[in-house]
Amino acid sequence: MSNSNIVWLRWSQVLASFFMNFSTLGFSNSFGVFQSYYTHNILDSYSSSNISWIGTTEGFLLSIVGIVSGPLYDKGYIRYLMIAGSLFNFLGLINTSFANDYQWIFLSRALIGLGSGLIYVPAQAVIQTYFTKNAPLADAISMSGSSLGGIVYPLSFQQLQNRIGFGWACRIFALLNLCLLVTSFLLVRPRQNLGDEPKSPTFNLKLLHDWKLLLFGFICVLLDTAVDVPFYYIPTFVQDRLELSPTVGDSLLAGLNASSLVGRLLFGWLARHFKSLKVWQCCILAASILLYCWSSLNSLAGIMAFVILYGAIVGGLISLVPSSLRDIRPEPSLLGTRIGLIEGFQGIGFLIGPPIAGAILESPAGYVGVFSHGEDRLYEARGFLSVS
Repeated sequence: MSNSNIVWLRWSQVLASFFMNFSTLGFSNSFGVFQSYYTHNILDSYSSSNISWIGTTEGFLLSIVGIVSGPLYDKGYIRYLMIAGSLFNFLGLINTSFANDYQWIFLSRALIGLGSGLIYVPAQAVIQTYFTKNAPLADAISMSGSSLGGIVYPLSFQQLQNRIGFGWACRIFALLNLCLLVTSFLLVRPRQNLGDEPKSPTFNLKLLHDWKLLLFGFICVLLDTAVDVPFYYIPTFVQDRLELSPTVGDSLLAGLNASSLVGRLLFGWLARHFKSLKVWQCCILAASILLYCWSSLNSLAGIMAFVILYGAIVGGLISLVPSSLRDIRPEPSLLGTRIGLIEGFQGIGFLIGPPIAGAILESPAGYVGVFSHGEDRLYEARGFLSVS
């Protein structure tokens, strides 16, 4: 194979992963606009905490399913995972377009999360097999797909919902995701020589005795309990606290994802020159400081500055997880299984973080309590990382 073909093969995997991240994590990161829509429309009789359980369950499944999809990727079943995941993602969005009560909406978004979970870990793992030194940058470019999705979906949702209604907006998103996932399916060329023997256990229990891996996973639980809270509550914050329109909230959520795109690329580039784990630790510290500052914001200019800075920091924080994991465990064997296990830990944080924040929001502590909750979890995560 010529050098040009090898280069194309490598970067086509990044493109495929970019599309998969766009339609899975990018869509999940956009739940804030759905939270705002549900809160002020068809689910207005439910609390913010109850509604946030819909989005966090989707995010939880996106991550926790990695415990299964990671080992299956190692065994060479990536194409089966992509077919099933794409189908569930599409059907979940179609069901969402017709759902008009809490239970139906919950189950529809859970189906989206299940489909996204089958795709998400393979999207990260396939890149690691093609890159070594440039792996952090390739990860950053790939993960920027989720940031771009987090820009496109919120901005498109407001325009489509106003013009053609909620149902058709969801159906258009379903078709968009299906097209991107089919394109990814055609581009992916996994390397088959990294998996275990087909007769090996689906999940290698030896990983549960790896204390470094488990500590890394626990840190990820603390992180994901906190970092997603602004993505859920920025739209409602600007309506309730600043008394601005829903359109402003949706635009700020898109801005949060836009700045995270820049952050993913910037910190991915920095990780080429410095150890990924060190850059990741700096991102955790910066994010905790910014969450502390959030509690004092009382103007649109202030919240815009927060959105730009926090989005960039969190973009780097999320995109550096795979390469930081490689710093801890660089061995190529069981790559998908290790990533899947860490995604499972992250799923726990995704599941409990925003509902806890929603419950705090309903209490006398209000938004100040929400900010403190996120800040404390990030300080704890950095503390454990420093000790390790």
